[in-house]
Amino acid sequence: MTDTTHRYELAMEIGEEAVRQGKWQQAMTCFQTALSGLPREPRVYNGMGDTYMALADNTRALACYKEAARLSPDIPDYADKVANLQILTEMPEDAARSYLIAGDTYWKRGRPEEARERWERAASLLPQLIGPHERLVMYHQWRDDTGGIVRHYLVLADLLSREGRCLMALHTCYLALSLEPENRLVWAATDKAWSCVAARDGAGKGQEIHVETGGLVNAAAEFAQWQLSAEFHQRSLQNKDGVDAVRDDFLRQAMIHEGHGRAGLAIQFYEKAIAVGLNSPAIFFAVGLLYRLVGRHSDAQSALTLAGRHPFYRRVVELLDEND
Repeated sequence: MTDTTHRYELAMEIGEEAVRQGKWQQAMTCFQTALSGLPREPRVYNGMGDTYMALADNTRALACYKEAARLSPDIPDYADKVANLQILTEMPEDAARSYLIAGDTYWKRGRPEEARERWERAASLLPQLIGPHERLVMYHQWRDDTGGIVRHYLVLADLLSREGRCLMALHTCYLALSLEPENRLVWAATDKAWSCVAARDGAGKGQEIHVETGGLVNAAAEFAQWQLSAEFHQRSLQNKDGVDAVRDDFLRQAMIHEGHGRAGLAIQFYEKAIAVGLNSPAIFFAVGLLYRLVGRHSDAQSALTLAGRHPFYRRVVELLDEND
């Protein structure tokens, strides 16, 4: 450390002590001196922010806190100060996003309760923001709190439906049903998202959507394909070899053939994918519908029974049976 650098650091430390003692003019002089030699030191900007706050200059204080947070994104206190000042200056939407960032930082630092508190503040300030509820699902999963997980899944499903992201909304309900298959609120949200998939033109407009049974079944088939595509995409981001790579190639081939209307070839590759370990309800539902299409009714019944291990697909299978 050079003598010059030491002088600037000493000025910063004297400024921080002046802040603690409420000597604001002395603090400002020290921080301005420190800034000339330490232009990328977040402590300097934080101290200047505290000083400007005390001097009732909120605009400059906010700029300083933002710079401290930018220079040191791993310290949640700086993002907290940004958010708190944005509340004070009536910038609730900006504050919500700042609390979201602060919560993420607390979470990474192993402070989950403080993270939860910031995410809840963000959700309260900006109810239409999806991010806080996604994080709160993660928090409640950490707590092993099924009720909390489902509560935020329901909020997410509603927000996604309002945005017209019907398949994502239905998948969120699907996850909630995995946890509480008898929950009437979850089923109500599922029916709404399911109808949203089936009747896109009516999605997000606040009206009730009525869809015939055939439309719901078609929507469930689309959802199964969406789940398989999402699973394939997620797995493709991982480094795979051996059985995993073969399994994913089988799934890819099956979906390509099905998309081109080649039911027989699609069935062959779905069967190969299942034989090497793919066993999600979505794949059994997809192949079950193909079995029905080609008249393999016994195989269709077996596959759809396996799909029915999940309550959503069990409901779809019941609709199929009622429609026969």
